[in-house]
This record gives sequence, structure tokens and C-alpha cells, in this order.
Amino acid sequence: MRKVLIAGQHSFIGTAVERRLAAFEGSYAAQALDMHGDAWKAFDFSPFDCVVHVAGIAHVSPKPELRPVYEAVNRDLAVACARRAREMGVKQFIFLSSAIVFGAAAPAGQDREITPDTSPSPEGAYGRSKLEAEHGLRALEDGRFRVAVLRPMMVFGAGCKGNYTRLAALARRCPVFPDFPNRRGMVYIDDLAELIRRLIDTGEGGVFHPQTCVASTTDIARAVAGAHGRRMLFTRAFNPLLKAAGASGVARRAFGGFYYREDMAAHGYAPGALSLEECVARTEEGHG
Repeated sequence: MRKVLIAGQHSFIGTAVERRLAAFEGSYAAQALDMHGDAWKAFDFSPFDCVVHVAGIAHVSPKPELRPVYEAVNRDLAVACARRAREMGVKQFIFLSSAIVFGAAAPAGQDREITPDTSPSPEGAYGRSKLEAEHGLRALEDGRFRVAVLRPMMVFGAGCKGNYTRLAALARRCPVFPDFPNRRGMVYIDDLAELIRRLIDTGEGGVFHPQTCVASTTDIARAVAGAHGRRMLFTRAFNPLLKAAGASGVARRAFGGFYYREDMAAHGYAPGALSLEECVARTEEGHG
């Protein structure tokens, strides 16, 4: 039985990992650790084979006053946790980074494909804190301690927050939506949890780029409407306005292109058999 510590209690991804591991009864013993405050520093890491670090600030903001917070939580806390784990004999550390280490999405009307030749180049403090955490963690690796870094595209699933939540809320209410041909990478939470489970099994390190599918914002809105049995009109009448405002924050986040090329996303990762529509339908359960 593999013993797994989830560093980040009650987190969206951490809870999904716990649920996934529990489905394999008798194979894993998982425990979640509250990373707020300093009490975790006295915790005994020695019984665990793997630490899955999901603690961090999830929202992205350009506000300069948040930079010290991002650095303290997303970078320093992760490195301190890994150092503690290594000192106490843990063999594997899995860190949830983000695709945002590659920078922002392209302006609306343009696509940005991330390939193995794309170098990380974060634009804001959030992305820099994640990349700096990666560097600090990889520096701790040796023959006895392995680090696996995951850089998922937009994660969605029941209970998620962020861009998907805002888009889905809009799709539930609006009768008309732009028919806009962008491409966005997405990873379904159950697929991400399964990848983490497999990494726990192998004990390996490395850098991974989870992505379940590439879809347009229109595809997502159509799937949300379909999950609720709603009819929605899709029109290209708004497209010139979206392209004109393409570099603005809202237009870029909602309709810009940002995704992993298939061969990059496939490295060490096998997404599930569910379609986008099925993943969205499961995500939308419980929303009226």
C-alpha cells in the first residue's frame, strides 16, 4: 500500500486526488494536511511515500501588491514543504504548477500553440512564482528524491472555480453567444487525478503537460447549454468587436488561443474516454 500525503487540505485538485485514490480500495492510504500557518512544519512526513503539493493561490491577478503573497505561498511554501519531505525520507514530490508559466493566451482571433520548443516565459507575478517554485524544487532532486511537475491547462470539473465557472454561468443565462473560432486547452479534473495516481505508482519525476482536449470557447458554451437542455443562438456578428478588443484582458482570457500541441500533451499522459460534452455534463450536475 502506498502512503500519500496531500499537502493542501480541502483544495479542488487535492480532494479529487483523494477521491481517485479511494476508488482503488486497499492500494493507497491518503491523508490531507492543512498548509495554513506553521503547524505543518512539525508534521511527521516520514511514513509517506509521496507528497502531492496542491496548496497555493489559485486566482491570477496583475495587482502588484499580490506579488509577495504569490512568492510566499506558490513558491516558498512549496519549496519548504519539499525540503521537509526530503529530509524525512519521502521519495517523491508531485507539484501542481500551471500552463501559465508559458505566459498568457494569444489575443482573441489568434492561436498560441505550446510545443516542446516553447520556453517558459511568464508575464506576471503569479506565473513567475510557479516557475521559480519549479526551479527550487528541481534543485532538491537527487537519487533518492524525485520531483514531478505538472503544468495543466485550464482545469474544470464539478466544484471548480476560475475561467470555466465564469463562462459556464454566462452560458446558462445568455440566449445568444459568439461563434468564435479560438482554441483552448482544457483538462478534466478526473483525468488530472488519474495522471497523479499513475505518477504515484511509478514514483517518477519529470515535467508533464496535462490536457484532455482542445476546444473553442463556443464549443464549451454549446456543451454547457446542452447539459441544461437549453437552446442557444450562436452568431458571428460579435467577432469583429472581439478581434478589435483582442488584446484586452477579458477578450484574451475568454477568446484567445492557448493550448498544448498534441505530442507535448501526450507525454506520459493518457486522458480518459469521455468526450467534452460528457465532461461538461458531469461538471454541470447540480447547477440549475
